[in-house]
Amino acid sequence: MELWALIEKIPASFWGVVVGAFFSLGGVALTNRATDRRQRKQLAHDREVKDRDRELSLRKDVYLAAAEAISAGFMSVSRFPNLDVPHEKITEAYLEKSPAISKVHVIAREETARAVAIFTSELAAVYMRLFAKRIPLLVQKQHLASLTEQIATFGKERDRMLNLMKQHNLEGSVDQRRWDVIERHFTFEQQRITETARQHDQLAAPFYAAQLRYTQDCIAEMAQLTRLLVPTVVAVRRELDLPIDEAAYAQLLEDGLRKQEATMREFLENVYRYTAAQPVAPGDAPQAARP
Repeated sequence: MELWALIEKIPASFWGVVVGAFFSLGGVALTNRATDRRQRKQLAHDREVKDRDRELSLRKDVYLAAAEAISAGFMSVSRFPNLDVPHEKITEAYLEKSPAISKVHVIAREETARAVAIFTSELAAVYMRLFAKRIPLLVQKQHLASLTEQIATFGKERDRMLNLMKQHNLEGSVDQRRWDVIERHFTFEQQRITETARQHDQLAAPFYAAQLRYTQDCIAEMAQLTRLLVPTVVAVRRELDLPIDEAAYAQLLEDGLRKQEATMREFLENVYRYTAAQPVAPGDAPQAARP
């Protein structure tokens, strides 16, 4: 009762101050709570943006490295027709860079991973097909090179006999037996040259035709790989938020392929005409001059 009496003695103005202070403190608390909520949302948003930026940066690095590896794969296909390049050197650059493609499957979305897997599988199949067709051409090339080397060896011996004939004439020798021996050796070497050159020419024409067909096969394989590249590029650009018109991009590549095919056809037609116009003969041989 004494406490209640004491409370009744407190002026009404004091209670107004107390109530006002209470509401002020409540307003401050509510304001602080709202501010804290906004700050947490802002921090979460900033963290999300930073995480997304880091993810995009990582994806760009991985995809750019994979693009470089894919480009090396294309370049490898273009080297197949050059039979002077050893087997192990053709795909060397691609094999060095191909591990970068494996990283794609770690971070890529399903669409991108599927497109990359289809492309790399087809690239491996292209390598197998082109290697299988290349081996017989290499065997033929080595055979032709062996025949050319034999012709050069026989030619050196024939020329040596020809020099002996010239020396015999210059010396005014009347040793018929010596002359006959030299002449027989000369005729033998010339016959070997003629026969070997005939074999070489018989093999060379079909070999060059087969090499041209093989070049056409390589170009056709590259065209198919180029078409498979479209969904891969489109999927990657979508992941990186880079706009692209898929239809326009595909049409651009098709136009380029048609121009390339037309140029190649024109080139092959010129080569065929030139090859058909060339005579198939071992060439003129030096004649022995009797004294």
